[in-house]
Amino acid sequence: MKRKSQQRSEYYQSIARYYFKQRGAPFFLSSAELGIIAKWEKMKIPLPVVLEGIKRAFENYLRRPGKRAKIQTLAYCEPQVLKAFDQHKERRVGSERKTVERAEKRIRARTEIKKFLEILPDQIAYLKEAYSRARSLLSRSPVDEEELERVEGEVEELIWGHSSKELKERFKKDVRLEYNVEEGDELLRILRLKLVKALRDRYRIPYVSLFYY
Repeated sequence: MKRKSQQRSEYYQSIARYYFKQRGAPFFLSSAELGIIAKWEKMKIPLPVVLEGIKRAFENYLRRPGKRAKIQTLAYCEPQVLKAFDQHKERRVGSERKTVERAEKRIRARTEIKKFLEILPDQIAYLKEAYSRARSLLSRSPVDEEELERVEGEVEELIWGHSSKELKERFKKDVRLEYNVEEGDELLRILRLKLVKALRDRYRIPYVSLFYY
């Protein structure tokens, strides 16, 4: 109880100090101004959000053209405090939504990779080590997404590297006909994309990166 009372006192004092710093004298709050702070406290507006709102109110006031009367009451700051609080809530909801989406993606990826490892065909057994590592990464919290991206790149390299010369030649002919490109970097880039995607589809090789979920 004592700690709660102390926190409440700090809330009032911090707001008063910051407000006086912006406004100047007189260095006291009226009963109406104390009532405004009590309302903010009841609304559970965090102290940094209140201070941000007060700061914005004074910045807007100073930008107004012409002669300006001195701000006499904390009520002048209230619209900006409430606006800052609305923005704070929106950011928090957005952050929570992203966290939930990330968690859901992680579960989907882990489920797909687990199923894949259980029925891994012999033809692509060379992917076992990379996918076992990915499953291990997805079981940790927080997930190292950069490492997952590296494993994703490794998977593509493995698929390409283990593809037979005959298969590459067959796909190369198809790419030349479809895209009308000659030998060079562009042909190789398209060839890799088409071949890797075709083998992923054939063997139902799941993605490792959360970007795809």
